[in-house]
Amino acid sequence: MAKTDLAVKRLEEKLKTSFSGKPISQMQTDLYQKVGELIKTNRLHEVLLSDVSQATAKVLDVIWEAAKPNLVGRELAVVVAQDVPILKVPRAKLSKAYEVAEGAEIPVGTEDYDSVTLTPKKYGVRPLISREMVEDAEWDIIEYQLAEAGRAMADLETEKIITQMTSDAGNTVAAGTSGTLAYNDVVNILKECLTDNFTPDALAVHPSELADLLKDTAIQKAMEWGGPAVAPSGKVANLLGMKVLVSTKVSSGTALVVDSKHAGVLFIRRDITAEDYEDPVKDLAGVAVTSRRAYATLRTDAIGKITGC
Repeated sequence: MAKTDLAVKRLEEKLKTSFSGKPISQMQTDLYQKVGELIKTNRLHEVLLSDVSQATAKVLDVIWEAAKPNLVGRELAVVVAQDVPILKVPRAKLSKAYEVAEGAEIPVGTEDYDSVTLTPKKYGVRPLISREMVEDAEWDIIEYQLAEAGRAMADLETEKIITQMTSDAGNTVAAGTSGTLAYNDVVNILKECLTDNFTPDALAVHPSELADLLKDTAIQKAMEWGGPAVAPSGKVANLLGMKVLVSTKVSSGTALVVDSKHAGVLFIRRDITAEDYEDPVKDLAGVAVTSRRAYATLRTDAIGKITGC
C-alpha cells in the first residue's frame, strides 16, 4: 500500500473518532477538506500513486503554471474557445463610407465576404515514468515531467502560430544593418502596417533580437527620457505602443509586428487537459497531456516582418 493510501486511511479513522455525533454528510465534507489539504502538502508523485481523485486539480495546476509563460502565440491572435467540431469565421473586405447629402439615398455597399474554416487538430505528449523512478527519486520527478509537458505543449502551439504568421506576413522590410535589429527597422515596418490601416500592438522577437534592441542607443535614450518601460527581467516591455514578446519560436534574424485584433484567430476546441494512465504490465504511470486547436490568418496586411536582422 502506498504511503499516501496509508495516510488517507489513518485520516479516515481519525475523522470517525473526531467527528462522532455529526451527520454522515458533514463527516464526508470534512473528510474531503482534509484530503484536499493532504494533496497540497504532499509531493505530487505520492498523490498520483494514491487513489485520491482530487489529484487531477493539482496535475492541471502544475501543467498550466509551466505552460502559461510560453503561450506567446495567444497574445498575437484572437482566441476563440468553442465546443464545436469546426469554426467558420466570416471575413469581410474593408468597406468604404460616403458623404450623403440631406434627403439623399445612402449608397449601397458592395461588401465582399469570404470565410475561413478552422478544423482543430489534436496535439499531445505522454511522459513515461516507471514506478521505480518515482520511488527512487530524491525529488518530485512527476511534477518535473508534468511541467516539462506543459512547456512542450505551449511551445508547440506558439511555434505553429508564429511560423504561419511569418509565412503569411503581408508587409516586409529588410533590416538596415544586416544581422542587427534596430529601432529604425521597427519604425519602418510599423509605417508599412499603418499605411494599410492596421495598428500593430505586439512585437515578437527572438532573444538575440531583444539583445540588439537593448543595445540600441535610440532605445537607451528613450529609456532615459522616460520612454519604454523595462520589465524586471530586463526586457523592453513596450515599444512604440507595442508590447514586446520574446520567444525562441521566432526565427533568429526575423521579427514580427502584429495587429492582434485583426491578424488571425486561434480556435481552441479543447484546451490543454490531462488524463492519468497506468500500464500495470510495464509498471508505468503518468499523465497524457493533450489539446485540440487550429490557427488561421485572417488579414495578412495586419502582420509585418523584418528580415535579415
